[in-house]
Amino acid sequence: MVGQTPTADTSQTSTPDRIDVAVPLRAEFASTLRTLAASVGADAGLSVDELDDLRLALSEIFSVLAHSGPADGRALVSIDLVPGEVIVSVRSDQDDVVYELDELASSILRSVTDSNEVGPNAFTFSKRGIDIVPGPAGS
Repeated sequence: MVGQTPTADTSQTSTPDRIDVAVPLRAEFASTLRTLAASVGADAGLSVDELDDLRLALSEIFSVLAHSGPADGRALVSIDLVPGEVIVSVRSDQDDVVYELDELASSILRSVTDSNEVGPNAFTFSKRGIDIVPGPAGS
């Protein structure tokens, strides 16, 4: 992919409150994603504990991609803010690479997310806020 920069997956139905970002699959970019997710979650009204859960889930998934993916790969991340919930989708720009969560990572995801789906090249999870009142974002 010389001369091209991959972008996050926008083929899904886009929502007005969706953020798409692509970062290199290197460990030093995990903090960028955690900060972004925490900021969006805070704006959505997640509690401190819920924000920690959101960051931990994203860290686990990004870690799997960064450790298993090619050095020149990129993580394509979409964060959707829907009423009462933050939904995060993470995939690699390398469609031919299959990623697997080990038992510890799977256990962590189950314990800190409200829902999660694991595919061969994509991970999606959601975090609902206990105190979030469904409605338009930012209200």
